[in-house]
Amino acid sequence: MKSDNERIEEFLKGIVLPEYKSGGHARQLRAQILSGLQARRAGRGTAHWWKTAALLLGLLGAGAVATEVIIQVHHCYFAGRAKDGSYFFTTRPENAGTNNVPFDITVIGGDLDAAGIEQKRKDLEEVEALRQRNARELVGVTDTEVKGNPPGRRFRYKYVLADGRTWTNNVDELLEADQQQIAGLRQRGQREILKVQEVEFGGQRKRTLTCRYVLSDGRAVTQWEADPEQPGPVDLTFMQWAELLRASLEEGEFLGSAQVQMLGRTVTLQRYSFKLSDGTVVTRSEAQLEASKRDLSGAQWGELYRLSAAHKGETLGTYEEDVRGKPFKFTRVKYVLSDGTEVIQSSGKPGSER
Repeated sequence: MKSDNERIEEFLKGIVLPEYKSGGHARQLRAQILSGLQARRAGRGTAHWWKTAALLLGLLGAGAVATEVIIQVHHCYFAGRAKDGSYFFTTRPENAGTNNVPFDITVIGGDLDAAGIEQKRKDLEEVEALRQRNARELVGVTDTEVKGNPPGRRFRYKYVLADGRTWTNNVDELLEADQQQIAGLRQRGQREILKVQEVEFGGQRKRTLTCRYVLSDGRAVTQWEADPEQPGPVDLTFMQWAELLRASLEEGEFLGSAQVQMLGRTVTLQRYSFKLSDGTVVTRSEAQLEASKRDLSGAQWGELYRLSAAHKGETLGTYEEDVRGKPFKFTRVKYVLSDGTEVIQSSGKPGSER
């Protein structure tokens, strides 16, 4: 008959631990479980080992399981530094292929040395592992409503890292039910295409659509999607893609307009030539469609941020709403941008007067 130690060792082989932990983490975890078991062995049957192991693993964040717990590890890679001093990180190495626009860019500001870059890389891996375990706290919700259209929602989460430091980030996060609803809307053609972007290089072309979906509860979701009519690939590296996507149109040389048939309509593309920092010349074309006037441009978002930071808005009132099972108190504030665009932001913080 196998001992408790042997059974636990077999059990732990099925547990995939987050790789951001130190090499000694697995040994520490085994030692804690085994010591806990051996302290409680007297007078108990050997079948008790499974319940004890599952309970201890659950308390340690690995989860109480019937078979095994698997956390999908996302390695993070430092991809380079932009001309503006920002640092690029990605969940795929730079040489992992060029078929897709790198939507997984994480941009970090500041002035980092080699040790600081490595720390940020490890922090991003740790945050991703915590996110997968839902070991985080929802600390803020912001709804942004432009010209009376359905608002888009952004969540703010706080993570506590292993060394006690905290990390917060803002995400346009969707639940699985939201994703399923969007898939159905896309299949039925019930979406607004706000912007079309095309990138041409070396005789290749890739088209990306910025699409807006309105969910059944009135929330609006905006996301990028590759157009299957022009899926690429375009042979650019990650850093070249990142630099190109972050560049404003004003940084390119205007090549003129071109009318093309796409998406069942005539679209006017504004074509620009960009010379990247490594000397590569790429053509990028953009079309702002009629629906895009309902959303904010990059410059408008910047102005809204400055107005919000300076508290230059008109408070319209407060209301309460449960968000993901947690009560939040929202404050509605109206901002008027320099071009006359009215934006209402509702910022929610945990708490309730009920």
